[in-house]
Amino acid sequence: MIMYHIAPTMLCADLFKMRESMELLDKLGIDWFHIDVMDGNFVPNFAFGTDFLRQMTTVGKSPFYLHLMAARPEEYVDLFAELGVEYYCFHYECTKNPFRLCQQIKKQGMKAAAALNPATPVQFLRDLIPYLDAVTLMSVEPGFSGQRFMEFTYQRIKELRALADGFKLLIEVDGGIDIEIAKKCIDAGCDVVVGGYFTLFQKGKSIEKNYETFRQAVRNR
Repeated sequence: MIMYHIAPTMLCADLFKMRESMELLDKLGIDWFHIDVMDGNFVPNFAFGTDFLRQMTTVGKSPFYLHLMAARPEEYVDLFAELGVEYYCFHYECTKNPFRLCQQIKKQGMKAAAALNPATPVQFLRDLIPYLDAVTLMSVEPGFSGQRFMEFTYQRIKELRALADGFKLLIEVDGGIDIEIAKKCIDAGCDVVVGGYFTLFQKGKSIEKNYETFRQAVRNR
């Protein structure tokens, strides 16, 4: 039986109810919290400063998958390791030394992950895959929630899965995912689907109901 991961992106949660949402998601049995950190430089938006993230890590019991949308990711490794992040996901487009950065991340006891923008060919990761634990394929342009899923992502998932053959690499897809898209992503070869506005945090519906519907749809396929 293959189990697929469901990662709620906390950027889509109600910030005024963050503690309650995180405690509830922990009880529901999520695999990890997907945490977006944006610097207003690499992407035209800001999200989750270190002080806020420090508070989040004192509340959440599930692992934290840090998706860093920021320039100079090598400068923040020690900081986020100190906060207790389990996965450190940097954007491939933001570093000239990805191999060195992966070594730096693992030296601090975290798992190394890389994210790719929609326009970045997955082939760029061919030689880096042995150094990675996970890859996040962006299925929208990074920086804003609520965008429409890019259909060519399915082919990118297949290409990356073929490149990663023989390696224990988790493939996460992030952006614009609803339940039907999640199923197609899994069928294409991904392991992790990020739940946002179109799944876990739909307005007018409870997180519990959304999560159960999502879980039943994508797990144990």
